[in-house]
Amino acid sequence: MELDNRKRHVVSAMVDEYIRTGEPVGSKAIAALLEYAVSSATIRNDMAELSAAGYLTQPHTSAGRIPTPKAFRLYVDQLMPRRPLAEDVCIRIDEYLENAAGDPERLMERASDLLAKTTGYAVLSAAPDTRGARVSRVEVLPTGLRLAAVLLMTDDGRLHTRVCRLDGGVDVQALSQVARHLTRAFGGKPLADISPALVQGSLLKLLGGHGLCYAPLLTAFADLVQESAESDIRLSGQFNLLQHPDYPPENARSLLGFLSHREQLATMLTDYRGGLCVLIGNESPRPELCGSSIIVTRYAVGPDHGGTLGLVGPIRMDYARTIARLEHVANTVGRLLTTFNEK
Repeated sequence: MELDNRKRHVVSAMVDEYIRTGEPVGSKAIAALLEYAVSSATIRNDMAELSAAGYLTQPHTSAGRIPTPKAFRLYVDQLMPRRPLAEDVCIRIDEYLENAAGDPERLMERASDLLAKTTGYAVLSAAPDTRGARVSRVEVLPTGLRLAAVLLMTDDGRLHTRVCRLDGGVDVQALSQVARHLTRAFGGKPLADISPALVQGSLLKLLGGHGLCYAPLLTAFADLVQESAESDIRLSGQFNLLQHPDYPPENARSLLGFLSHREQLATMLTDYRGGLCVLIGNESPRPELCGSSIIVTRYAVGPDHGGTLGLVGPIRMDYARTIARLEHVANTVGRLLTTFNEK
């Protein structure tokens, strides 16, 4: 069914009003929302035709109707007004994230927490292309009498650390030597090309007599490489979903159960390679998400790397406001991580 301009305006007004109230919308309310005079009878006829075409549904015998996922799809693709964030909101977001610009892990935590608090939805983040990331720098720092921390920095802006116990006392000069050797041997190499056997074999030979003494450092470095090569999945604000009346208790339990599985989230997020993507209801490949919408976008870290930020919430979502906030946070995260990598 090809919709004429009036029916498109009816769908748009219906979605806006339903997002605002969460209640079925009647013909009188729609007539009052339109910018031109139309009788309630005409709107009722339009609503009946839109219902027959699958854009509206009547939840009970009242005169009001609610938009279906098909109507939300039309709204997001063609009818939704773009609403850029106010300048003062953008400034506050940037300042909040810039305070963590020197620590990529903390930056991603802040970005996720900010989105969870300001949208009221669950937030997902991932760096799906991390196996192509390369070792940027390795540092080894003393943290106790027999403890040392291995820090692995990659060119996509991530920092991973692991503390290990040494058999003997900590020699600061020897730790610096290990760090230099690790950086020299593996700097610039893709994480996917570094195996534990390669670390142990090449570094034991390189370090000579110090190799066995500092074998725990090499093991910690190999573990960090493997950890860094895996998709780094974060989940924040999942319990926000329990506050939405759109989720019956059984649906909320099923959704939260799905979101608790990192492997499933990693598979879902790494499928998104383009720009902004909005999946509504049954468009999602997962049955647990059939009553939800997912908004996903990418952030770029330099020319070769990137990550994913996404939101999960009810189909009755304020898409214009949510998309604007998600895109701004993603752009800011990408800019800050790119700057960090260039230092």
